[in-house]
Amino acid sequence: MGKGAATTTTAEAEDKKMGTANGEAATPSNPSVADKEAKFMAALQRHVGAGVELTEDKVRETIAAMTPEQRQELMSEGHDLKKELLTGNGHEEELQLFKKELNDRAEKADLPVEQDGDHLTRKVVSFMQRSSDAFPVAYILEAVVSAPYLVKLAIAEARDAAHKADMVDLEAIEAESVRLKVPGWSQEESKGRPPFVRRNLLLISYQMNQSRMQGIQLRESTVLALAQLCAKVRRLLDMLFKFCLQNRWVKAALTVTECQALVLNGMWDMKEDECRELMRERMVQSGLKLPKLSISCLANDCRVGQKVVIQVEVTRAHAYSEEELKAYKATLNEGEDAREGWWVIAESIRSKPNTKYQPGEEIAHNMLVGRQALACTLDSPTMACEIEFEAPSTPGDYKVMVHVRSSGCVGVDVRRKVSFTVLKALPTNTVSSSSGSITTMNHVDGDKAAGEDQPPPLEEDGPPPLS
Repeated sequence: MGKGAATTTTAEAEDKKMGTANGEAATPSNPSVADKEAKFMAALQRHVGAGVELTEDKVRETIAAMTPEQRQELMSEGHDLKKELLTGNGHEEELQLFKKELNDRAEKADLPVEQDGDHLTRKVVSFMQRSSDAFPVAYILEAVVSAPYLVKLAIAEARDAAHKADMVDLEAIEAESVRLKVPGWSQEESKGRPPFVRRNLLLISYQMNQSRMQGIQLRESTVLALAQLCAKVRRLLDMLFKFCLQNRWVKAALTVTECQALVLNGMWDMKEDECRELMRERMVQSGLKLPKLSISCLANDCRVGQKVVIQVEVTRAHAYSEEELKAYKATLNEGEDAREGWWVIAESIRSKPNTKYQPGEEIAHNMLVGRQALACTLDSPTMACEIEFEAPSTPGDYKVMVHVRSSGCVGVDVRRKVSFTVLKALPTNTVSSSSGSITTMNHVDGDKAAGEDQPPPLEEDGPPPLS
């Protein structure tokens, strides 16, 4: 345990098509591109210094010397301009230059690039075209390890420019994966796999199952190759999670959080008691408690055109006492913080588990209707947030599953189903005095909801890791 993207949604794209793209004149509430650019350049000039020429080298030097707070301030000043360039019409050349700059900087920093995002998107969409079920962990992991970002790693290994996974070690891992019936390693599933995908999947299989593969002693070169691969896989999972949130692919997002926790902690199943016990033991060794959450939700009934508001309260049964918190803080290095981070993800329920679709039949997918990052100190007894979204345009009864997810801890996620009713819109000459009644949902612990299947943020939007 540790201490301490590039697409737009359909709704956003439709928003961008309105306004000046439809011929509206620039107004104070609808500034032109030139106004947005002037605002950003003025902010940049303030940081560089009055009268100083804004050369490329000077701008880079100034940004490199900024504090995180100053960078955030500059980013907020340029948000409208960036949004216009990315989605507005008539900016194809600027958009291509912007993408090229991002990709060049990412490649120099050894980070995933746009090509990797396209690859992961195709994999997710391909699955959703066939099924509305939860994504298997094995499917997401194979999509990740076959990304171009990791193809470069295989090429570097072939040229002796990267740590080499020993073939004897890989064969031993494969034999153990077959014996343990690790998903993805049946004879049918592994047939025809490209060598570099096989290599990457085997190393990840060992990472997740090493406590069950104690008879294998990896050579030093394989250990180094494993560490290098895991770091890159975690970067790709972070990228994919952001893409899922941006595109409202809720089932993919939920499976990605599972993959993140499993790879990070070297475990193989979110639901197995053995994994949960291993997680508890490791946290105790670090002076931490295994999180134990319960969740309660309130959702308001409303009318078409109004907002649905889901109030979420999470109770932390593992809240630390003053003495426990003091003892844990004594183990931290200077600058480290004792905090816990979670994702709250709201999933609209449109499809039933294991629904069988006929060829050509439209597949109904659950959608992500809201998310929040939650963080708290270790002694906090509760966490709370609100998730707000537009009511559906069709009157009726609706259900949302609220998930509280950790990407850094195994076996601690909870969820709760909440219902609300959307009523017909009032006549235009009628004034409503409230947005509807409050529907109270009973408090539940972190057990599965009966009958349910198992289940673009900016960098600073993410929750901190579990301490």
